[in-house]
Amino acid sequence: MTINDIPLISTREQLAEVVREIGFLPFFASGIKGFSLKEHVDPAVWFVEGVDGPWEWKTDVGVYGKLFRGKAVFMTPEWYAILACFRRDGYDFEGMYEDGLVPHGAVSIMAELEKGSAPGIFPEDDLALLPMPGMGVLSTDLRVRTGMTDKASGFDNIISLLQMKCFILPTSFEYSIDRHGRPYGWGLARYSLSDSKYKPLIDAAEAKYSPAEAKELLIAHVSKLCPGTTVKQAERLIK
Repeated sequence: MTINDIPLISTREQLAEVVREIGFLPFFASGIKGFSLKEHVDPAVWFVEGVDGPWEWKTDVGVYGKLFRGKAVFMTPEWYAILACFRRDGYDFEGMYEDGLVPHGAVSIMAELEKGSAPGIFPEDDLALLPMPGMGVLSTDLRVRTGMTDKASGFDNIISLLQMKCFILPTSFEYSIDRHGRPYGWGLARYSLSDSKYKPLIDAAEAKYSPAEAKELLIAHVSKLCPGTTVKQAERLIK
C-alpha cells in the first residue's frame, strides 16, 4: 500500500487498519503531500463538535506521540522500535544526559515517570478529571512533582524532546467533566516511559540494527509509501 491507496478514514477501526498496513502515519500535514491522516480523513469526523474523531482515537491506535519533527504520528510498535534505535543513537538516557544531549530538566521528568502513576486531579469545584490508574503520570501532576510549573522551566519543550528521543509517550488523555457529566476540552496527557511497554521490541531492534541502518530503513519506507518523494524529503521528515 502507498499513500495513494489509503481509503477515506471514518472510524477508529479504519485508522487502526491503515496504520497496521503502512506502519506509520502523521496526524497533520507532514511536508510530503498526501502523507497525513488529515488528508485522508472523512470531514464528518474531523474536529466536529459532539462527534468522536481522530483526536479522541489518539491513544487507541498503535503508538501515538510527537515522533516526526515534533509533531504527532500514529505508528506500529515494530516501527516505533526501529525509530527508537535510530533516535537513541546507541545511548541509554543516562549516557545521553552525560553527553549533554538532553537538558537537566529531563532527568527530573524521567525520574518521576520511573516512580509510576499518580491519581487524577480533582479540583474543588464541580469539575473533575477522570482518573486513569496505572496509565502513567498526568502532565499536571508531573509539572508539580518536578517543580517545573512555569514557562521558564521549559517543561513542554522537554516533554516533546523526550518523545522525539523515544524515551516517553502519552499513554492516555483525561478530560474535564462538566456539570452534566460530559467530557470536554483538549484533554490532559498521561505520560509513561516507553521502555515500560516497548523495551523488548526496542532491545531487539537495537540488537539487529545499527542507528544508521535503522535510519536507512525509515527513509526507504517513507520513499516506498510516498512515490516521488526524494531521499532528502524523507530524511527531513524522520530526523
